[in-house]
Amino acid sequence: MSWLLLKGGTVLVHDGNDNITPTLADVLVQGDKIARIEPSISTPKDCEVIDCAEKIVSPGFIDTHHHVWQSPLKGLVGNKTFLQYHAVAHTASLELAPNDLFWANLAGSMEAMDAGTTTTLDHAHMNWSRDHSKAAVAGTMTSGIRSIFAYSPVPVLQSTKPTVKFAPDPLPDWVMGSFEQLATSSPLKDPNCRVQMGFGFDFYFLPKQVVQSVFSRVRALGAKVITSHFVRQLSGGDSESLVAKLKSYGLLGRDMVLSHAGGATREDVNLLAEAGCFISTTPSTEQAMAVGPPVAFRDDLPGMDKLCSLGIDCHCATSSSLVGEMRLALQGARGLNSTTQLRSGRFPTRIFHTTTEAFNLGTIQGARALGMERDIGSIAVGKKADLIVMNSLSPAMSGAAHQDPVMAIVLHSGVGDIDTVVVDGKVRKRHGQLLPTKLMEWLREDSLMETERTISWQEVLQKILEMQRRLVSKLPDSNISGIESHLREIYQLDS
Repeated sequence: MSWLLLKGGTVLVHDGNDNITPTLADVLVQGDKIARIEPSISTPKDCEVIDCAEKIVSPGFIDTHHHVWQSPLKGLVGNKTFLQYHAVAHTASLELAPNDLFWANLAGSMEAMDAGTTTTLDHAHMNWSRDHSKAAVAGTMTSGIRSIFAYSPVPVLQSTKPTVKFAPDPLPDWVMGSFEQLATSSPLKDPNCRVQMGFGFDFYFLPKQVVQSVFSRVRALGAKVITSHFVRQLSGGDSESLVAKLKSYGLLGRDMVLSHAGGATREDVNLLAEAGCFISTTPSTEQAMAVGPPVAFRDDLPGMDKLCSLGIDCHCATSSSLVGEMRLALQGARGLNSTTQLRSGRFPTRIFHTTTEAFNLGTIQGARALGMERDIGSIAVGKKADLIVMNSLSPAMSGAAHQDPVMAIVLHSGVGDIDTVVVDGKVRKRHGQLLPTKLMEWLREDSLMETERTISWQEVLQKILEMQRRLVSKLPDSNISGIESHLREIYQLDS
């Protein structure tokens, strides 16, 4: 059993009311769990020690909505609309082979860990063949991140010229068969595995009985979380809210996470609260791609704050920093509140929500959204050792970290301030640099195994750049505008 001692840091400890007390302490990790948190701990034999003096020890960040495969699209969609972004993503499906998805998910997961994220809910909407998701799972496992891999049926683009053509059957038999194969494979079927199978679903245009059958099957196979996009303005002319539809189908449950909640109403919030279903808000993409407005800290949606967590969504169009989403969620909400008060002739006299509340969206609230609050989301004895160590002496953090470490993280920190990342008791980033990782590959059809081969970030980078060069060379002939028009018809949006 391995030992790891984080010595002499300012440890951010949650109490039962989600308040945080910065505590000077040592944190001892045994295997994959936190064994002790005390003012001074003697170093066990054969224990790795990380000096955390003048550093902050924080829970790892928890990202509850992320399309992790999209690293090859970075730089291509940041100035595009929602439909244009989707058109580029669909085009990628014609070029990226299953092996490409291994490297894409590995890259996205490593980038997330570099930014302090230790757990992702990966809405994996790149299931273009029987083998794409399988390869992506191997990439996720290789990275070392904790993940719920939400296997997702997707529309499969077949051609773009002379006309845009998608596969006629949105849910062929192989889709659910491949999910079952993954869910029952080793080690994914093990409830203690760092990567768990979830399910992503957005095909609510299918008949009620088909949708109910899909949910029944994936739940029976142990899907840890089911996730769906929920944006009222993209409902395709359907006047019924997705939340109301799920409720009427008997499907809305505690194991669901809905992303965005653009246009959500009080009725939606009441149904979500009744079911214990969480929302993942992704402020950057919601502001940029018209799938908001963000729902965190909204006065007009009472009760929503207790149901909110944070996600990145598309790191191809924004940063992978969950701290950035904390900051934008908080300051955006403060700005809206101030504007409302000023328009009413009042000058604000109290601050609107706190940095601790924003921090909790990306930590303990994220854990609750995933049903994992007993294991992750805060630092406590017996919980999983998913931890980050942040520098408090950098130009950005100095002073602020000594007054209020949580405020310093939310308002002042950057990715460069993250010195160390520990996931499941293993150090994945040290001295500000991602460490090489061991290759995980399918040695048998039903068994994913670790090999002796190591993979560095530099190797991953070269694979991603090669993929991107291929994609860029194809874009001029990809009929992006045709795909966009096709999508506009599907969503029944005005030209």
